[in-house]
Amino acid sequence: MEGFNVKDKSLLENKEFLQELMERMMLVHTFEERAFWLFGQGLVHGTMHLSIGEEATGVGTSAALTKDDYMLATHRGHGQALGKGVNVNDMMAEILGRATGTNHGKGGSMHICDFDNGILGANVIVGGNGPIACGAGLSIKMQNIPNRVCAAFFGDGASNRGSFHEAANVSSAWKLPIIFVNENNGWASTTPYQTTTAVENISDYAAAYHMPAK
Repeated sequence: MEGFNVKDKSLLENKEFLQELMERMMLVHTFEERAFWLFGQGLVHGTMHLSIGEEATGVGTSAALTKDDYMLATHRGHGQALGKGVNVNDMMAEILGRATGTNHGKGGSMHICDFDNGILGANVIVGGNGPIACGAGLSIKMQNIPNRVCAAFFGDGASNRGSFHEAANVSSAWKLPIIFVNENNGWASTTPYQTTTAVENISDYAAAYHMPAK
């Protein structure tokens, strides 16, 4: 399946488009179930973090991006990468350490990248996407590329990391074309985010950097 783009909100009333979204989410879910089964069989080197139950965030965000837009995934990035258009077989080959994988088998589950589809990489470092997104956003601005953006996913745990706040501040101060996408599953590892976060909604952080948020 190729990447897709929502430029017209009327598409949200298009049953065929909505069906495509559902099919993409089901693809993510099925892919992760199969990948986890392979992991359980000892066929995957290293570890793996799944995004089952979070399929809508990666697929829905990608629906608003073009193929040329940049995207940075988290360590739970399978669904985010599939949403953006990475080839299913290439990503599974990467997870299995095959030379035909997206990183020639050298990156594994948590370092999926696909430059042809604007995927600059998944990042195992919690909160590590923000500074990289600033570099990508600055390149877009310096090249004066109209309408191109960089979407950077981060979790609720990452929202309390200094790297996220530094990136948000730089992005706002330099007016970079970056979309920070919070994928809040309610837990920072084993800690409920409400016990470590003062704001009611993580999007409330955006006000400090004069950034619009929903």
